[in-house]
Amino acid sequence: MGKLGFRQKIPRPVVVLCLFLAVLVGVLTVVFFPFFSRLRDPAFQLEVEAWISSVGFAGWLVLLGLQILQVIVAFIPGGPVELIAGVLFGVVGGTAVCLVGSVIASSVIFFTVRRVGASFVERLFGKEQVLQFDFFHDNRRMETVTFLLFLIPGLPKDMLTYLAGISRIRAGRFLVISTLGRFPAIVTTATMGSTMSQGNWIATLLIFLFTAAVGLVGIRYKDRLLDRMRAHHAKETGKGNKNGTQS
Repeated sequence: MGKLGFRQKIPRPVVVLCLFLAVLVGVLTVVFFPFFSRLRDPAFQLEVEAWISSVGFAGWLVLLGLQILQVIVAFIPGGPVELIAGVLFGVVGGTAVCLVGSVIASSVIFFTVRRVGASFVERLFGKEQVLQFDFFHDNRRMETVTFLLFLIPGLPKDMLTYLAGISRIRAGRFLVISTLGRFPAIVTTATMGSTMSQGNWIATLLIFLFTAAVGLVGIRYKDRLLDRMRAHHAKETGKGNKNGTQS
């Protein structure tokens, strides 16, 4: 029997969704390239700033809704929303709207799952996928594990929000820890969006390369780290069962 992990065959719907998103990103890049190429022009930058000001609070609410939707629908990538937030509202404003949206969506998911139970999560993601993270919702070092899983690039963070609902972690602690874990990725992407809106392509490229490097490291070593977490959890569970038998 092979080790549990992300090495199993990828379901066809996931492959189709990934291909669709890749094509969508390519199309959007072609469509909006003329816009981004003009951001070097200071006059055009002023036009963009004026348009952002005209959007006002309504635009902030729309982006907040998109961020909430992105977290709840776990298969939607969060990067594009965070990038747009940085373009429209800068580093501080973009990061803020994304963090607020993440907290609202995470709260909705957490308390919903607590109410409906594990069967809902298993139907949503598949029982086999949920079992791969059994160490997450039954671990004595829950808070540390939660922070690490949300911090590591390449892991399905929005799916972890659903799993947290069937764990023993307290709601307040989870929301604080998961938000801190999401923060580096959100602020980095929002910063990249902000530099794009200013036409600072060198900074944008440097941030992109840094983000890509960190992401590749996370993807490269995530399975190894998850295997260690599973082994540690199995060891703790074995000790607990042994102590329970002796008593």
